[in-house]
Amino acid sequence: MLPCGIRLVSRQLEGIPVEGLAFFLVGGTSVLDTGTQGLESFSLECALMGSKLYPGPVWRALLDRTQAEWSGVYSYDCSAIRLTCLSRDLPELLHAFADCLLNPEMDSSAVEQVRTRLLQDLLRERSDPDSRVWLVANAGLLPGHPYSLRPDGIPSTIGAFTGEQASAFLESRMKSGNILVTHAGSMPAEDLAELLEDCFADIPPGRDEYLPPPVFPLRSDTLIVEDAPVLTAYAAAKFSAPPPDHPDFPLFAAAMDVLSDELWQVVRTDSALTYATYSGASLGRRGWGYIYVSSSRPERACPLLAEVAAGIADGDYDAAEAAGTLETAATAFSMMLSSREDQAYMMGLYAVATGDWRNLWLYRDIAADCDPSSLGEVLSRWRGPVAWGIVADTSLVNVGELEPWPLSN
Repeated sequence: MLPCGIRLVSRQLEGIPVEGLAFFLVGGTSVLDTGTQGLESFSLECALMGSKLYPGPVWRALLDRTQAEWSGVYSYDCSAIRLTCLSRDLPELLHAFADCLLNPEMDSSAVEQVRTRLLQDLLRERSDPDSRVWLVANAGLLPGHPYSLRPDGIPSTIGAFTGEQASAFLESRMKSGNILVTHAGSMPAEDLAELLEDCFADIPPGRDEYLPPPVFPLRSDTLIVEDAPVLTAYAAAKFSAPPPDHPDFPLFAAAMDVLSDELWQVVRTDSALTYATYSGASLGRRGWGYIYVSSSRPERACPLLAEVAAGIADGDYDAAEAAGTLETAATAFSMMLSSREDQAYMMGLYAVATGDWRNLWLYRDIAADCDPSSLGEVLSRWRGPVAWGIVADTSLVNVGELEPWPLSN
């Protein structure tokens, strides 16, 4: 912990002089309510339009000259600003970034530019059934839960926020003491610590505490169907997963990878019911398993999804093929971490979700070294009530044939 209250995790990497860095504000939807959902993302995006010392044109010229890439990611547990840049440019970029957060310009035209962009993003999400279906499933899984609030906001909130409101909110969050910086790059940790202390010296140390999110309120299998003029139906199913700090979590995630490959084989290749199906496990302080399929025959594809998942949980899969799936997942993991920006970001996510950034590697090692024949047992322990969401044209699909299919035989 730095004197200014920032928690720093740094991995010095040899080779190219490139830095990957992620700046986290921890709290997520815990600091929001129905009227302020989206305020943190709005505030940070507005702040990254310029500051008192680096007004808009100067800030944009700095980014053009350095070719630095900033991007914001807003989730249920935290907000993250990601950066990749050359090592020589990091000091100047961090000083400018700190001034954006501590002294945002909040130019009215820039604020409206951000508002327009965020509203367009929400409109695209609403009009894209591939994205919309996850929100429909959430309506069954998350009613009344803190995760039912939208980190990216909703049109009514994004449309109402002001620059003054964004400045006040960002100031309070910067003083909350819940700042984590993760780094993967060439700069030594002690040099980065000194740089951060110089950039953020005005932040008073503090530590707002946020309780772990409660368990999801889902108590029975549910199905929500949303009517939309689409030729293909989109279906998503979610169910509670082990918390990320639970010993079962890395094996549960591995089991969902095995299920994903089996779904592709059975539902797509063997049955020709879809062109896209997959499954996985989310990473958050409170997580879920998820299954997805798009199909013109949801009344056939969805129960087949449930049947395949139940079969995996009951041990009905080829352990040798599962071992191949785990090997492929380990390769994809290594490829992903070749990006220093991605590595820094993932270190932060694991620090927030599990309490230890090193679990990013430990969990993958546990999955790679496990007995594949044991994965079904882990999935069986955690298969519970399922929240199904379907987006379909109800004039083309017989809704009477749809039901909340359980993940058990």
